Amino acid sequence: MGLLFEPEDQHFSPALMRSTVVIVTCLALLAVLETWVWLTLSSPFARVSVTGSMIVTAVSFFIAGNTFRLRDIRRRVGNRARAGRIAPIDALSSLPPRETIARRFLLGAIGAVVGVGTLVLTMVFAGDETEGAREAMVASVLGIVCAMLCFVGGTFARPID
Repeated sequence: MGLLFEPEDQHFSPALMRSTVVIVTCLALLAVLETWVWLTLSSPFARVSVTGSMIVTAVSFFIAGNTFRLRDIRRRVGNRARAGRIAPIDALSSLPPRETIARRFLLGAIGAVVGVGTLVLTMVFAGDETEGAREAMVASVLGIVCAMLCFVGGTFARPID
């Protein structure tokens, strides 16, 4: 279990080995899915649309999940400062301000909505094509699932600055 969980005092630090494993896993999952899309879809429109949407959606979901973790860490550090375990000035100097966290989460959420919207539109318009419609629909659904897994990976990885 020591391989997957970091000690409490390391909740906020640069991405180290454990986070690197999570990030590489998300990227590998996305790369496998993108390769499958390029090998199975025959329509150039569907390939480009699904590929771009998957990348935007997965990265945005990862950023949103990572920011969610950062917000949680900020709350934990604030609770420790209020309990008197650390000096309040140390707590403020080690974490980004709330506005930065809010903007980061907003950017991740907007990218996620745009990416999922594009994947859904690709599913809708793929039904009009004569061949490859089913594959495009499956690829869009798998892209959304991959994005959700990247969100979970983002909440597990250490906050990235």
